[in-house]
Amino acid sequence: MAPPHTQKLFEKRAEKNILRYVIIALPDFDRGYKQISKKTGVPVPTIQRIVKRYHPYGQIKDAPRSGRPTLLSQDNLEAIEQAVENNPRSFVNELTR
Repeated sequence: MAPPHTQKLFEKRAEKNILRYVIIALPDFDRGYKQISKKTGVPVPTIQRIVKRYHPYGQIKDAPRSGRPTLLSQDNLEAIEQAVENNPRSFVNELTR
């Protein structure tokens, strides 16, 4: 199980994606950007950007960010989380083995 702070991050991302799908669907029901903004609470320029990006690319996800790639895979992170849950008083040098 993921730590509470990462679980909240995953939930926030899921809510964000659901909201983006709603924003994409509403113009098909003859809703203007201002009406969508009032309904969702998202600023009009943000709605315009989401719709504009969706139509040519069919994508709602954020663009990949630059920066250093992660050193640990998801499997390694899960193994470390499991080890910490099993023995919360373990030292870092024990976990790295």
